[in-house]
Amino acid sequence: MPTIEYIGNRYSRSNPDKTHRDFVRGEIREVTTAWLDQWGYRFGDDFRIEGWSHGETTVDEGLDGIPDKSWSRADIQAWLAGYDIKPKGYATKTTLLELVATVMSPDGVAETEALVEESAEEEALESEE
Repeated sequence: MPTIEYIGNRYSRSNPDKTHRDFVRGEIREVTTAWLDQWGYRFGDDFRIEGWSHGETTVDEGLDGIPDKSWSRADIQAWLAGYDIKPKGYATKTTLLELVATVMSPDGVAETEALVEESAEEEALESEE
């Protein structure tokens, strides 16, 4: 079962679901996945949520280990990271799937090497700053 914990600066924080009591700092509360699917988008950095995938679940439609539209954005990013591909800035799920298609295409080897080099160059520039 998922858990939620208020870790903010104040002693307590009101619950967006008025049928439940307020959150007290440091108190770990078990909640249902369905409740988090409904209310989870309301919780920011002041909360630690464990055991919940933000309503997204990854099911490999092709059972081939290659990301497709049913994969969560985070899992696609993790798969791409295995190829040392880290898109700069915020990348949408569609953009990530386009990168997956590039990696898996017959010409993908050369394109993937170019993306890896680009990622390495960006990291080098960021570390110099």
